[in-house]
Amino acid sequence: MPPIIRMESVFFRYPGREIFRDLTLYLEEGEILGLIGPNSSGKTTLLKLMDGLLQPQRGKVFLEKEELRQLPRPQVAKQVAVVPQEMEVPFPFTAGEIVLMGRAPYLGRFGWEKRKDLDIAREGMALTDVAGLENRPFLELSQGEKQRVLMARALAQEPKVILLDEPTSHLDINHQVEFNELIRRLNREKKLTVLNISHDLNLAAEYSHRIALLHRGLIYAMGTPSTVITEENIRRVYETTVMVERNPFTGAPRVTPVGKTERETSGPQKTIHLICGEGSGVDSARRLLLRGYRVSLGVLNMGDTDQKIGKTLGLAMALEEPFSAISERAYGENQVLIEKADLIVVERFLVGKGNVPNLQAAIDALRKGKRVVVLENNLEYDFTGGEARACYRRLKEEGAVFITDHSRLLEEAERHLNPN
Repeated sequence: MPPIIRMESVFFRYPGREIFRDLTLYLEEGEILGLIGPNSSGKTTLLKLMDGLLQPQRGKVFLEKEELRQLPRPQVAKQVAVVPQEMEVPFPFTAGEIVLMGRAPYLGRFGWEKRKDLDIAREGMALTDVAGLENRPFLELSQGEKQRVLMARALAQEPKVILLDEPTSHLDINHQVEFNELIRRLNREKKLTVLNISHDLNLAAEYSHRIALLHRGLIYAMGTPSTVITEENIRRVYETTVMVERNPFTGAPRVTPVGKTERETSGPQKTIHLICGEGSGVDSARRLLLRGYRVSLGVLNMGDTDQKIGKTLGLAMALEEPFSAISERAYGENQVLIEKADLIVVERFLVGKGNVPNLQAAIDALRKGKRVVVLENNLEYDFTGGEARACYRRLKEEGAVFITDHSRLLEEAERHLNPN
């Protein structure tokens, strides 16, 4: 059976931030697909692309056999419904009126609800156990009641697909389970296809046929819950240590966070030096500091994003004047910080004639026996006439560890600095 929604080689970016570079994903008819991933990995953006609220700059999104962007919105709304985390309601609508909004695609611009529309809305309210709330003001409902009303509104659209954007994030555990049981029942009885974004890995594992793990704009892993929710995948993507067991009652994966023991956090503090710029070191510095490492930065131009963050955090830095090439003085200051560091990390940044010495500093560090980890850089914009590529080639030839993204950075730091 062909997918009901599929995304092919989708590229999407917001101004100043790339979200997806080459994303391919499909939603099979009749399944519950759980979508998981860290904050800012693009989950809500993916949902909006599937619903046609956003359009990819490259690639295509298909609803059954037709490209989504070619379909009129009312036609899409008859097949795809969205349940958001919460809904802003500026007027005092009742719960029943909110649910009837789901009939809008069938009414036309000036149409009024008919008996059939009322019957469909009431059926949705009955299925979601909010029939007794029909005349209650929506804004006076509890968060759990609001979510069930929004689910009833989605059902009133009579869709084939429901897209859920973390619908249980504000609910207590009782209402979380209750809502997921409702989704499972509707999937079985109504044959609804469901995409469910969730931050709760255990609920996603329990109530999904398949799981898609999103990370840095790509599908890191996709398959059954037991093949996707593994200790290694969670460690790489979420950058934290967990224990994954089997739920003794259902067999689904069960995730338990594992905090660092006193033995792991004791001992001399290690220093990691980030060769960075243009904001490329911000996330790494934050993560490394939270893990108990000391962090230094260089060479940075004053006014650079990394320099501003480094100043705020009180980090040691090698600095150069704004918009200036790295001088011998700044290069020497950077060498002093490198000498004090236990590990050197070369972040992914734009390389020009002025900051090539940062790459040379990493090469010199290798030759002095320092451990160096390098973020792969495809140099889409190489302003050095090939000199930067030659530096990256020498780094690889002389033993630097190259990693494709930051998901391995903490792992490499632990491997090099805490081998036991």
